[in-house]
Amino acid sequence: MKIKMYRVEKVTQKEIALVSEMENEIFSFPWAYESFETLIENPCNHFYIVFDKGTPVAYFGIMIIMNECDIYNIAVRPNYQGKGIGSFIIQEIIEICRKKEVDTITLEVREFNYRAIGLYEKYGFKLVSRIKGYYSKPLEDGLLMRLSIDEEELKNFSHRNVMR
Repeated sequence: MKIKMYRVEKVTQKEIALVSEMENEIFSFPWAYESFETLIENPCNHFYIVFDKGTPVAYFGIMIIMNECDIYNIAVRPNYQGKGIGSFIIQEIIEICRKKEVDTITLEVREFNYRAIGLYEKYGFKLVSRIKGYYSKPLEDGLLMRLSIDEEELKNFSHRNVMR
């Protein structure tokens, strides 16, 4: 499947309102606006907005420390879900990690978010453990998943020039 190209921009203070708006639209227990303000001040944190023809349709946030990456959030607006944006974002995260010589990516996902789990498994993420009661509204266990990146895996992902 060919992945459509979207424009990706790094979140700065002026885009926090867009990210916060999407967060509130997508999640039952959204992060506060102030949380984003604090997070983007840390140089280990990287948040990006995804645009489709000028419309903000998604965002994602990662934390990179040394050779490890943790995915904070991947959020796609409901009316844009199922259009390949999630796959585009996972490929973008893997490309960012490759450039920064990261060898492990982790994330937490709701145990019943089968669509997201399927997406992560498609890109090689494996279940590491279950985290009892990790999520609220509704109360749900979290699944810790990990992708170990090596040079062979990275050959499957083409280099793309994405506007930043």
